[in-house]
Amino acid sequence: MSFKGKHLALVVVFSVSLVCVSGWLTGWVSAYSPDYYQQVQKNIEIYGRVYQEISKKYVEEVDPAKFMKAGIDGMLGALDPYTVLVEKEDNQELQIMSSGKYGGLGMRIGLRDDLPTVVEPPFDGTPSMKAGLREGDKIIAVGEEKTRGMTISKVASLLRGEIGSEVYLKVEREGEASTIDFRLIRAEIVVTDVVYSGFVQDGIGLIRLSHFSRNAGKDIERAIRELRKDNLQALIFDLRSNPGGLLDAAVSVSENFLDKGKLIVSTEGRASGSVQRYIAERNPVLEDLPLAVLVNGLSASASEIVAGAVQDHDRGVIVGTRTFGKGLVQTVIPITGEAALKITTAKYLVPSGRSIQDPRRFLAKPDEILYHSGEKMPAGTESLEKTEKEDEDLENGKPYQTENGRAVYGGHGITPDVEIELDSLSSLEIELLRKTMPFHFGVIYAAQHPELLKGFEVSDDMLTEFQSFLQEKNFTYQTEAEAAISRLEKVAEKDVALASVSSSIEEIRAVVLAQKVQEMKKSEEFIREELQKEIVAKLWGAKAEVEAGFENDPAVQKTIEILSDMKKYQKILDLKK
Repeated sequence: MSFKGKHLALVVVFSVSLVCVSGWLTGWVSAYSPDYYQQVQKNIEIYGRVYQEISKKYVEEVDPAKFMKAGIDGMLGALDPYTVLVEKEDNQELQIMSSGKYGGLGMRIGLRDDLPTVVEPPFDGTPSMKAGLREGDKIIAVGEEKTRGMTISKVASLLRGEIGSEVYLKVEREGEASTIDFRLIRAEIVVTDVVYSGFVQDGIGLIRLSHFSRNAGKDIERAIRELRKDNLQALIFDLRSNPGGLLDAAVSVSENFLDKGKLIVSTEGRASGSVQRYIAERNPVLEDLPLAVLVNGLSASASEIVAGAVQDHDRGVIVGTRTFGKGLVQTVIPITGEAALKITTAKYLVPSGRSIQDPRRFLAKPDEILYHSGEKMPAGTESLEKTEKEDEDLENGKPYQTENGRAVYGGHGITPDVEIELDSLSSLEIELLRKTMPFHFGVIYAAQHPELLKGFEVSDDMLTEFQSFLQEKNFTYQTEAEAAISRLEKVAEKDVALASVSSSIEEIRAVVLAQKVQEMKKSEEFIREELQKEIVAKLWGAKAEVEAGFENDPAVQKTIEILSDMKKYQKILDLKK
């Protein structure tokens, strides 16, 4: 199409859009002041005119889609981090979470060495498992598409498709001289977010949930029923690093623990109908068995709803570190077949009435962006004004009360009843994990040593092999001290007055390098634990990997201690029994 034709099309689109918007505005003008309505309409017209004029007169032809996207991103960037336009692959992820199923192959992938790699054993009964794909396999092509450098979302969208359709994969596998070709038929994959269900010791079960998709509540119910068949006496519910998901799923999961009729969460927002209360509508499958919920700084949104409901009703003990603090409700509005707008429309309040939203999670100051300027605020925004006052109270430590009268505090997420102090990782340990060195070594070692038995220990010889592996892979990292020295050197190069300190800098560098040599020795225990988990996973699967980490998991061990002593458990919850 010529530029003139494109321009004409844009004008038509904007004309139609403005007519539609005017109708929409007319539909809700009665709820807002005339001034507010006029300002919204005026600014929509300005936006359309700017787009039109730039498209027609800018020195070079602009890409209409990219130009519009930049404008949308600019507007949304002035709000909170969670109001976003969701497109293509990300929209597919939302649809999968909402439906709880998709057409695909049944495996989890992650980036390793810039290639999509199978990071867990394929799910039972899926096309991937039946075809013989393994953890550690690197997918170098899907059909005719080379995958190096692709995002995981893009690769995932290539692997998914219509049930019954075929897909061809080219795979690199450790120990194989040439690539392996696979032809797979896509099947219906039902999403399950329960990544582990089993016992940490006699009578004490543990369930780990990774997300809150459509089936999460039923999956947790099924897992609890299975554990109860084996004499479950107490449950650890692990929500660590669970980023959340669907509100309905959070409610459904909570119903497995809370008595029928108990408030789980409420939402309060600006629009009419945004104030809602979600009540447990069925009897809990766990009944009155002792419960502990594990959380950390990456437990967010739906995870915080469940933890907050359990804590406020004194239903169980919360153990770990303070949660993320994401207490905003998003509503997903379809825009096109491939895009949707996710808008923050309300705040979550857990049963005590406290908000879990951390005010620091906003990118912009709400009073500068969200509020209508002028003396009179538009109808409906009074609730936002009230919410901001509540945030000030939360910031100042306003207390709320649990069902038993225990003091709890809003804002900044959920603070555990029992906090676990975790050791911080060294620069070496962070880089080993970031570059997935234990994972890669585990793939190789497991392939070379299939004779290993469960319960093996990581020997000194294995550590030596790992160090040789790091050298072969040219593994390097920079400590904070080295980074500081490099910055100082750059300053000294530009400042004549500091030139004389170069010899001192070299002396400091020598000390730092000597300490760096010792870091591997200091991190030996950490490396042993990581290698054991990775090798176990490659030989016996994800469940065995989780179990291998229990012994060295301080949160799990502390929770076992609490659930093994009912007096201690009841004292934490202030139960009068």
